[in-house]
Amino acid sequence: MADDENITLRRAEKRDKDRVAVLWTAFLEEQAEHDARFEVADDARERFDNDFPVWIDDGTQRTVVAERAGEEGEAELIGFATAHRWGPPPIYAEASEVFVDEFYVAPEARRQGVGRRLAEALGDWADELDADRLRLRVLHDNEAGRAFWQSVGGAPFAVTMTVEREREERAEERPEQRRIGF
Repeated sequence: MADDENITLRRAEKRDKDRVAVLWTAFLEEQAEHDARFEVADDARERFDNDFPVWIDDGTQRTVVAERAGEEGEAELIGFATAHRWGPPPIYAEASEVFVDEFYVAPEARRQGVGRRLAEALGDWADELDADRLRLRVLHDNEAGRAFWQSVGGAPFAVTMTVEREREERAEERPEQRRIGF
């Protein structure tokens, strides 16, 4: 594993939307491969296109991209991470955290130090915010993701469990429901 000096990290800009969307879609598809409950919504790209510019302008959120210099001067996006400033509910002791929302390195760029550098960039932002820690979630079946975060100092904190409920009608047969979230 050698860090490639042709790789640079920087804050994402609005002009990066389409290139980040390609990696974001790959991230979602990989999540769905780990667990079918993360099936990608039909309107996911439309929602991303709507929300990405807002994320870029919001000072409480950070999107970092990793790019590798191409032979023709065009930089290839090979990874990204999104995070937001977060704190626990006020019933707990005061703490400032950075919550890592999404973290993805293209398969061909893995094990080259890109993920470590993205994690360091989020750590640097946490330092700027004087945050106490990074917090994140990794799918249980994503052994490589869990191993990566442990390699950069992550430790299990809580376990999220689900209890699936049998329903008589399938999701496709349910009446239109208002979506929650972006």
